[in-house]
Amino acid sequence: MELTNFVQITSNGLAMGSIYVIVALGLYITHLTSHQVNFGQGDFLMVGAFSVLFMRKIGAPLAIAFLCMVVILVALGFLLERLAIRPLERKKAAALGSFSWILTTAGVALILQNIIELCFGKTSQYSEPLLSKQRDQVINFMGAGLYVEEIMVIVVAIVIVGIFYAFMFKSKWGKSIQAVAFNPESAQLLGINTQLFKTLVFMIASVLAGIAGLLIGPLVTINPHMGLVFTIKALIVAAIGGFANPVGILIGGVLFGIFESASNYFDSELGDLYPLIASLAVIAFKPSGLFGSKNVDVR
Repeated sequence: MELTNFVQITSNGLAMGSIYVIVALGLYITHLTSHQVNFGQGDFLMVGAFSVLFMRKIGAPLAIAFLCMVVILVALGFLLERLAIRPLERKKAAALGSFSWILTTAGVALILQNIIELCFGKTSQYSEPLLSKQRDQVINFMGAGLYVEEIMVIVVAIVIVGIFYAFMFKSKWGKSIQAVAFNPESAQLLGINTQLFKTLVFMIASVLAGIAGLLIGPLVTINPHMGLVFTIKALIVAAIGGFANPVGILIGGVLFGIFESASNYFDSELGDLYPLIASLAVIAFKPSGLFGSKNVDVR
């Protein structure tokens, strides 16, 4: 393989892997706090991408488009927790009660798909570049053409992981979230509003998905049914990272993204299949993930 091809594959892999990481962080924080995840997380990404697309089409500056996207995703995260997650808490004893959230979050995903399809149609669309003046603007590096948006995605993902890590392990709110995750009853006795923090983590997860949608828009075509693929791949990345370590999720996303990019380079027809098979093998061999803990949850 030539050096230029290697650089191009690595750049593409890092960019897509970074998107998976941002989405997976949302899955991580909701699973940590409530042992539940949003199976429509990829569709929240899709909503974020289309909301930015719409705002840019009507002439709104990027900053305004970003703020509007954040407001929409915060509202969706709030409604998801209040309407599709919380009512199921008191029905855990019923058949499938403990896992009903899988059906409700997937149902929300289908509703969002249909709403976006009614508003924007079924065809794939291109989002405007975030920084470049034109699509596919490249920077030459070691003979390879690196897309400006790809570089931005990688940088933003690293920054988000850093902020997320500091928030979770250094801030008072992050420590409260960990207390709720460890033992909700004890956290409530300490004066922590557990329901508030459960709602908060779903709102954070939704905004993370929206940011991923904002970043992915200029890199690929977007359509109302794109979310499922991102949900599956983000779940795989989170599983590889062990659902317990933001840095592990970052490394897992990078590995998955580069492997996916290399697979598509060598076999464009079945390129997406090989990383999925490899990921399943990793999870089967080490169910706790590459960076997960083997300790039993005693809550």
